[in-house]
Amino acid sequence: MATKINPTPTLKGKDAIRFLEYINSPSSKEELESLKKADEIFKKIKFEH
Repeated sequence: MATKINPTPTLKGKDAIRFLEYINSPSSKEELESLKKADEIFKKIKFEH
């Protein structure tokens, strides 16, 4: 049986500011390479409906 997923807590104050700075900062070369590799692998997957 599936378990209920609790909602994600809302970020406030310094935590919210730090999170926004993190997601708006440029990605490192390693992150970009990892994302490109994941995208290539994902494109190879064939989905059947």
